[in-house]
Amino acid sequence: MAFPPPRRFTDEISPVIPRMPTRRAFATLPFCLACPFVDSIALLLVVTGALCHAAWNLLAKKAAGGLPFVWLFGLVSSAAALPFAAWAWHANPAPLTALAWAAIAGSALMHAVYSLVLQQGYRKSDFSVVYPLARGTGPLFSVTAAIVLLGEMPNRAGWIGILALLAGIFLVSGAHRIHRAATARARAGLLWGSLTGLCIAAYTVLDGWAIKVLGLSPLLFYVLCLGLRTLILTPQALRDMPAVRAEWGRNRPAIVAVGILSPLAYLLVLFAIQRAPLSYVAPLRELSMLIGVYLGARVLRETLVPSRLIGTVFMIAGVVALALFSQPSP
Repeated sequence: MAFPPPRRFTDEISPVIPRMPTRRAFATLPFCLACPFVDSIALLLVVTGALCHAAWNLLAKKAAGGLPFVWLFGLVSSAAALPFAAWAWHANPAPLTALAWAAIAGSALMHAVYSLVLQQGYRKSDFSVVYPLARGTGPLFSVTAAIVLLGEMPNRAGWIGILALLAGIFLVSGAHRIHRAATARARAGLLWGSLTGLCIAAYTVLDGWAIKVLGLSPLLFYVLCLGLRTLILTPQALRDMPAVRAEWGRNRPAIVAVGILSPLAYLLVLFAIQRAPLSYVAPLRELSMLIGVYLGARVLRETLVPSRLIGTVFMIAGVVALALFSQPSP
């Protein structure tokens, strides 16, 4: 079944999405493979990126090291990616324009804020609350910006997706138990998860614009952003070197693993976007939401109440509805 890829008001939704690698999850793969806009390589890139993303977030939650942790894994990421950036520059030696450097600086700043906000969330609340909220609220904020700033009104499917996202946030955050006093950890998870989602919406729209409109190489763009992000955090990190050394001694394996998995997860999705429309890539990435909830329960021994799992499913359904079925109303 062939159909043209219409421009949707959620075309600027970031790469934010994943699901549990169970039989039920894989049962959806034939649809993806049959879609003329998602080839098998793009599908492999997205699913692998989702697994890497959930894995590095789990390690970051276990470390919960704050700015020293973010700075150290940024150094590892920069060192690991530098040879690939050199290759990308050699393959495409065109000079970067002032507009390109502005996009790189803006993305680096947003990634720095995102990393610090996410770490704070992991220190204040459960992984299975913060992680799906961060991934689910990113598209919601993108859609809200499209409605408020661009006047793009969603169709019926779009409004259903928005309502599903709101219902999912309501359930995952524990707000439905307000009459029984939702815990402080749940309220903190709602706050920091939503702030993380806001950062995700900001940097992914900017990154997508830089790659699709300015035509920047995904690899070169991301590595430059990564290096500049680390540079932005360097003055603060150098002010407390004892804390940095203590963090390295305490969490060295996690720092190295996150330093490799974090850029790998994001780069895989950027390359997938080059092979398939973002409106198809984004829903596939939401696999990471269910992976995160599962890992929080199995690895971190967090309480997996049914409402949290149902809320995650609602958020996945909402993002899929926004990305695949919604178009702006005239």
